[in-house]
Amino acid sequence: MRLKHLFIIASLLISTPVFADSSAKSDKEKDREKREKLGSAEMSTKLASKKARPLAPDAVTREFLYSVSPENPYHVVNPTIVTLSNDLSDLPDYGSRHMFLFYVDPESYVRESANRDLEKELKADGKLKEKGKTYSPDIQGYAVLNLADTKLPSGLVRGVVKMVLGKNVPSLNYADNDHSLRNAWKLPDVNNKFVLMFITKDGDLVFYRESPMSPEDKELMYKTIGMYR
Repeated sequence: MRLKHLFIIASLLISTPVFADSSAKSDKEKDREKREKLGSAEMSTKLASKKARPLAPDAVTREFLYSVSPENPYHVVNPTIVTLSNDLSDLPDYGSRHMFLFYVDPESYVRESANRDLEKELKADGKLKEKGKTYSPDIQGYAVLNLADTKLPSGLVRGVVKMVLGKNVPSLNYADNDHSLRNAWKLPDVNNKFVLMFITKDGDLVFYRESPMSPEDKELMYKTIGMYR
């Protein structure tokens, strides 16, 4: 079985619901028994581990990010992320070329067909070279895997991307192990998100959307990219 299939199967298994057995104890009964067995300190630790990850300090709102544009940019710094080999890195073209960035939770990518369809559309368009709406020697495409929010083993995800996508994707692939990119740019919660961003060579974020995108969103995306080709 190919690693690509293993990746998809693993993600689907995580999202597969577990149906309750009518003859088994109710969830409330099980929870009460667990609480009686666990000490207060241990229970506090378990409950804390289930809470959502904290947002980036002073995180900006989605409403604001959806309003950014060439006329209303949001300046972002060059984040410290990692390569697929887990070596520290940044975005090499920051400050020298415009960047079209995919920030992807692997589980969201597998679960939502709209994400994969959009990626294929953008890749196909990029292969059209001068005829494409996204191609330009002044624009570099990046994919950054959000490994901080996925339940999948990081090593598995990296291996799949390196072996299956490495030779076929016309973009550079990186990873974020600990929300470094999210925190550096003060993004809101990106768990289970497929985020698309366009950053100018001046470090200005001028387009932000989360898939699935509406036809109007796509039109705006291509229009924005076209301004920097």
